[in-house]
Order: sequence, then structure tokens, then C-alpha cells
Amino acid sequence: MKKSILLWVLAAIINLSAFSQPMATVGSVEYQKDNKSAAVIELPYTPDIVEGAIKDFMAKKGVKETRTKGFQAYKGATLNSYDSETADLYVKVEKKGRRDKDISLIYLLVGRANENVATRNGGDNYKMEEAKSFLNELVPVVEAYDLEVSISKQSDLVQKAEKKLKNLRDDQSDYEKKIRSFEDKLAQNKKDQESQSAELNKLRASLDAMQARRK
Repeated sequence: MKKSILLWVLAAIINLSAFSQPMATVGSVEYQKDNKSAAVIELPYTPDIVEGAIKDFMAKKGVKETRTKGFQAYKGATLNSYDSETADLYVKVEKKGRRDKDISLIYLLVGRANENVATRNGGDNYKMEEAKSFLNELVPVVEAYDLEVSISKQSDLVQKAEKKLKNLRDDQSDYEKKIRSFEDKLAQNKKDQESQSAELNKLRASLDAMQARRK
């Protein structure tokens, strides 16, 4: 009985986890003043992180990015390792809203090789399922890229902090040298005062003796 309850709880947790993962859906995106069917997904990252992740991901596949009409374009790409047919991918990333600067909407419009997608029928769903799968597979890619960017920024902060600490320690060493120099000068000053005081006493004694000889 306990075993069946445990299995049910584990299944529920797995299902809940899967449900909480971002999933791509069918939507539409404006391309050259006309709405086109596109796969869309929402991710909790800023647009610059998402765009950087996609560019890096595609570059590793050997596909360079070009920019066209506000889209990242990747010509002659494949949507998965099993796809033998190349396509042109048009990706648009934008923040979800003014108050959601850290949430991005990613649109993927897939064009046939060398197709002028501007003239396409708005309801054309070419490779839509593959496009949705592609966006779903981007989730861990963007997450990993965001982590690397965060690590790089944190590493820079660490290096700056280390440099500042080194400078402070160097300053301390300089100050300690100056303090030792002042201490030596102070000690010498005390000796000089003692010598000068003794000399002054002799001079005063001589003066007093001279004055005592006055008639």
C-alpha cells in the first residue's frame, strides 16, 4: 500500500515538473507588416540572453546569423539531427512587456529553402511541429548560456575584487614603510633633542657664569 502511494506521489511530481517546463505553442508573428504563423515560447530570460544563446547555438551547428527586418535569420539550417531538408529559420525575440523585462517571447518562423516568406499565406504552418520541438529544445540551451554569462560576469567581479584587495594590500605595505620611516625619524629626533638639550644646558651654564662675574 505504502509502495503504491509512493509511486503515485513520484508520478505526480514528475508530471508537475513536466507541466511547469516552458512549452512552445502555435502563434503568429508580424513579418514585413503581415502576420505569419509561427511557433512561440516564453522563457524567463532577457532578450539579449536569448538572442546570444540562439546565435551561439546555431554557430556551433555551422550556421551563421544574418539580420533581416528585426529577425535573426539562419539560412540553410536544419531543425533537428534527423532532418535532411534544410530550411530558413527566422527568429524574433522580444520582451514580454514593459513590466516583464526579464521575460522573453521567442517566435520561430520556418521558411522553405530560399522562400520569400513575406509572400506566404498567413496560415501556412510549414514545419510547425518541428519548429515547436526546436524551441522546446532551446530551453536548456538558453539556461546553460545564461549560466555561462552569469559565471563570466561573476568572474569579472571576482577579478576586480581581487585587484582592489591587492591594491589595498600594496597601499598597506607602503603605509607601513612610511610609518617605519617616520618611527626612525622620530627616534632620531628624540636623540637630537637630548643632544641639543645637553648643549643648551652647557651654553646656559656658561652664560650664567659670565653674568656672575659682572661687577
